[in-house]
Amino acid sequence: MNTTQLAPFVSDNFSCTPSLARQKLSIEFTGSGDMHAMTPLSEYLKRTHEVATNLGLLEVACDFRKLTFMNSSCFKAFVVWIDSVKNLPAPYKIRFQTDPTIHWQRRSLEALRRLAINVVTLEG
Repeated sequence: MNTTQLAPFVSDNFSCTPSLARQKLSIEFTGSGDMHAMTPLSEYLKRTHEVATNLGLLEVACDFRKLTFMNSSCFKAFVVWIDSVKNLPAPYKIRFQTDPTIHWQRRSLEALRRLAINVVTLEG
């Protein structure tokens, strides 16, 4: 994968950093998914979906271990993305890596997992 396919997104308080290895895309999310991150995150997940489907990826891992907060509007962007993935004829997997010491992650991401239990898994 090169930067023209999925470039990192970096702002003052929020970033998404992708890496690709063996048909699996990993994205590290850091900072705070607040109202300023909402539009860039939505666009980033749309682009992630395009890249994943165009490359025939098997999995996209979302590393939330350095993400301290995410508001409901940012969660909605993930709902839209997961819905797009689960409706594919051969959906790729989405894996969320969490930090067990950040309690909101497990509870909130469990709700996302239930949207597509055959597609979304939680780790951590």
